[in-house]
Amino acid sequence: MNRCLTAAALCLAVLVGSASSAAAQDANFAGKTVNLTIGFAAGGGVDLYARTVGRHIGGKLPGNPNIVPLNKPGAGGVVALNEWSQTASKDGTSITVGALSQTDPDSLRETQARFNPADFKMVGGISAYSQGIFIRDDAKARLTDRSAKPVVVGMVGSTLRGATYAILWGAQFLGWNVTFVPGYPGTGDVRQALERGEVEMATFGADRDFEYIKKNVKATILAQTGQVQDGKRVKRPVLDDAPIFSDLIGDKIKDPEAKKAYAYWEQVSQVGMWLALPPGTPDNIVTAYVKAFEATNKDQAFIDEYNKISPGWLVAHKPDLEKQISELAKVTPETLKYIDDAQKKVGLGGGK
Repeated sequence: MNRCLTAAALCLAVLVGSASSAAAQDANFAGKTVNLTIGFAAGGGVDLYARTVGRHIGGKLPGNPNIVPLNKPGAGGVVALNEWSQTASKDGTSITVGALSQTDPDSLRETQARFNPADFKMVGGISAYSQGIFIRDDAKARLTDRSAKPVVVGMVGSTLRGATYAILWGAQFLGWNVTFVPGYPGTGDVRQALERGEVEMATFGADRDFEYIKKNVKATILAQTGQVQDGKRVKRPVLDDAPIFSDLIGDKIKDPEAKKAYAYWEQVSQVGMWLALPPGTPDNIVTAYVKAFEATNKDQAFIDEYNKISPGWLVAHKPDLEKQISELAKVTPETLKYIDDAQKKVGLGGGK
């Protein structure tokens, strides 16, 4: 009897193992169309990365599906993901490329997000590149003059991100005289507003924005966020050797809660852009996408194309992204309250 049970158990184990092996190879997208949701306006940094990845990753997936980008801007990408996280197909035909404002707990609570990015099935992305803080030359004299009219800062969406957080810290610790105007649909809109003089200060991360501003706007790069390499922030050469913002802050932060808030920004500002599948996507499909993503980043055609958009980009792999999101989730209510109060001082809502 025991021999029979043992034999049966062995047969079952073989069958289960075979089924698992087959499932791991099942992902095939032949004849299918994959919808790539982009929660930002066309022409911005997230859109350019998403479209470039989309043009190449389809050819690396089993069955070579067609990738169709769909722009659904609103609330820093949150509007798109509120819908996508609930309705996206889990068969690999729905993917998204996201960014910081769809990952940062402070941004998510302010925009009433109905999703948890930790539930997404991360595939890969790029690390945050160093962003530049630009100010029109005709507004520079007012930046540190508290008796003057505040310098107007234009920003995409309704929540702080990357270098716009740095401007907040500039107001807190460097005496910058600024006020924020949120709500622009995309970076292209902010760039045009800066050119018109509608806003006087803004942040950008894409090389094409840098080139446009240098050609069309009399502006100075005050600082850059720096990008992390081997655990250290380094300068991005295209930003005219502008200082790293953290070096400007130095030891000016004394309050313990302020230090925690600034450390939170240091963590947040490392989040770049990411490609993800919806919650509940089977492991075999995730595996297929991860393999295709890694192959794409080794494809010289992809490298050459994206280098024209953003030279010096760094790959962010699935484990690194998952760790970043996990660390961000540890932020305390006290730290977020400190950020709320800091935002209110510069004309932003400041959360709940």
